[in-house]
Amino acid sequence: MVHRLSLFLAALMATQTQCFTATKSTPITATYRHKSLTTRLHAEATNGVQLISLESLGGDHEAVGDNMGKAMAAWLDVEWMPQEIHVQMGIRVKNTYVQCRTDGKDDVAEIMTQVTDDLYENWAEYNADAFVNAWDCGNYVADYLIAKSGSETCGCSTKIED
Repeated sequence: MVHRLSLFLAALMATQTQCFTATKSTPITATYRHKSLTTRLHAEATNGVQLISLESLGGDHEAVGDNMGKAMAAWLDVEWMPQEIHVQMGIRVKNTYVQCRTDGKDDVAEIMTQVTDDLYENWAEYNADAFVNAWDCGNYVADYLIAKSGSETCGCSTKIED
């Protein structure tokens, strides 16, 4: 998990994006073009990254997951063209989200990574018809959760389809 977060942080530095959430209290150092950035994940509120609370989404994880899956499918339809595969990917996203929340996971980065991993592990089901990859879907999930939780979003965030 720390390695994935290191790669995630390095990718953010490469794109000069200012978004980042995490849960572990582990120092992460990423170097990009001779620049080094060290941050402590889940640091104290006085000097760390503000964590996003998913409490405002409520306790009906099934409904939130269903809405998120449908929103992602609608986004993919708008971005590319309407396809049944987008609905199937949305169902997988919903199921993964519900499982994460049922297991007590409430961190956006952890949910995003689990969604991405689940899609990636089953990508043979989607590869023939999908014009995106598992990370595109995982990033949409993170943008969706951040926006729907009422947290501040980045200018780089994907427009959420309703």
